[in-house]
Amino acid sequence: MATIQKREGKKGPSYRVMVRMKGFPDQVRTFKRLTDAKQWASDTESGIRKGEFKNVVRTAASKTLQDVIDRFRKEVFVHRAESTKRAEGSFLAYWEKTLGQYSLAYITADMVSDKLAELAAAGDGRRKPPEEGEEAKAPKAAPKPKSRKTMKHYRDMLAVLFKYAIQWGWTASSPLDGVNRITKIRNERMRYLSDAERKRLLDACKASDNEHLYPVVVFALSTGARKSEILGLTLADLNLDRDTAVLRDTKNGDTRAVPVVHHLRDVLEVQVEKVNGIYKELSSPPGPRWLFPRRDGLEPIDIRKAWENARDAAKLEDFRFHDLRHSTASYLAMNGASLVEIADILGHRTLQMVRRYAHLSESHVKGVVTQLNEKLF
Repeated sequence: MATIQKREGKKGPSYRVMVRMKGFPDQVRTFKRLTDAKQWASDTESGIRKGEFKNVVRTAASKTLQDVIDRFRKEVFVHRAESTKRAEGSFLAYWEKTLGQYSLAYITADMVSDKLAELAAAGDGRRKPPEEGEEAKAPKAAPKPKSRKTMKHYRDMLAVLFKYAIQWGWTASSPLDGVNRITKIRNERMRYLSDAERKRLLDACKASDNEHLYPVVVFALSTGARKSEILGLTLADLNLDRDTAVLRDTKNGDTRAVPVVHHLRDVLEVQVEKVNGIYKELSSPPGPRWLFPRRDGLEPIDIRKAWENARDAAKLEDFRFHDLRHSTASYLAMNGASLVEIADILGHRTLQMVRRYAHLSESHVKGVVTQLNEKLF
């Protein structure tokens, strides 16, 4: 619906036109002549109704990105692995907030590029502000820029939404075709613990107020499992008679078993006894019995704050929990494990992700080649 407002100015009257239609941002222009204002309002309303405003598909004028996101959540997102849901959920929430109310016909490549630029400029906002009652600290440095890998995830998530919108017949094209792809991403982070750093970290975890932190970190270092995989373990997933633990909440959706041996086995024997005592004291029996439960036993423990405190106490710089996984893979490579063996232990379907550790097994490869040459010559 169009509204026209007459305004008196020093240079004479002007006519401000506003066209409002559901699914589109307000269209506003100002004209000197009333006839021009009326003509523009009529043409704009007609173009939107016919789906000619930005897209040739009529449905695209009535369907919003929110409609796509809602259907995507019901038909596609629900079948993702839990760890994938946690990652994709933040990307979906961003596009839902920024472009969800717009019709598919209006979303353009320029608009998407602008939103991505705003997102990149905002930096990494994962750190939470101090809670009420906490002592005031010195102002922190500006947030680090979002990495190219993170920006790629945001862009690709929107591309997936438009792919399904096309598949469902809701639009004929994707504005992402006009948005530059984010390529040449180096995903080869190789931070791993030295022997001295590992000792300091384990000592700090033992001293933590969180009784679950030390066994969780030992589990991560011993098996290379991800944090979500470890915290998703239940008592039923652990079989100490067979020295195995079954990881079900994995990134690629594949269930895999990891060995529970040596020090890890000793630590988990104590952990199981402790957890059984926790559940025995609970008045009402919960559902799953988590291996690393909260005090109420209903959900796994959140170790984020305890981990950060232990990491800082150990004076580890540029180190994340996921780097424990890199540490395990690096130790395996340096002790002669092949890339196939490392991929199998870490749960990778291909060797691509573990090739970054190839240089660490240089001495092992040299030994194999030496043996071959001795036999040949």
